[in-house]
Amino acid sequence: MLRGDKKKEAYYDEESKKESRYRLLSDLERYEIFNTEEAEKYDTQQALDFIIDENGNLQFIVAAVAGSKLGLFGGREYVEIPWNYITKVGTNVIVVSAEKDKIKRARA
Repeated sequence: MLRGDKKKEAYYDEESKKESRYRLLSDLERYEIFNTEEAEKYDTQQALDFIIDENGNLQFIVAAVAGSKLGLFGGREYVEIPWNYITKVGTNVIVVSAEKDKIKRARA
């Protein structure tokens, strides 16, 4: 169907719906991440990385744990969140629903 065949408002409404499904990784880096199962917030200001497979699909988000500070003998604590536990990507937030044993933790 050509653009002229639809009403102008209907065309632009349809186009804006298409665009809302896509997010840039650079935009996701600034989103806050909350885990609803553990009531935990992850620190997106420090470091946020994405692990992507060879097909371009997101596999994991790697984020620092909020409140984890540099210590005398250790560094920050990081979590590796599998993408299949992401329940919602909102306007400025990523909602995770994963229990403690589903998320891998590491110190760096």
